[in-house]
Amino acid sequence: MDAMDRFVTRENIDRYRRLASESTDAAERSRIMKLLAEEDAKFKLELSREGGAAEGSSPVSTATVNRADFDGEGRGSGS
Repeated sequence: MDAMDRFVTRENIDRYRRLASESTDAAERSRIMKLLAEEDAKFKLELSREGGAAEGSSPVSTATVNRADFDGEGRGSGS
C-alpha cells in the first residue's frame, strides 16, 4: 500500500466514522458501520503485508465500533 492508498483509506475511515455519528437511522448506520469495518480490515491487511502492523494500529477506535451496538437512543440494538 503506497502513501496515497493509506491516505485514502484513512480518509474513508474518518468519513464513515463521521457519517455513522451523524446518522439517526439505524439501518443506515448499520450500512455505514459495515463499510467502516471493511475499510478497517483492508487497512489492517495492507499493514500486515508490509510487516508494519502492530496490535491496535487500526485507525478505527473501539468506541466507534461499539457504537454499532446501539440504536442511537442509548439502547442496545437487540432490545
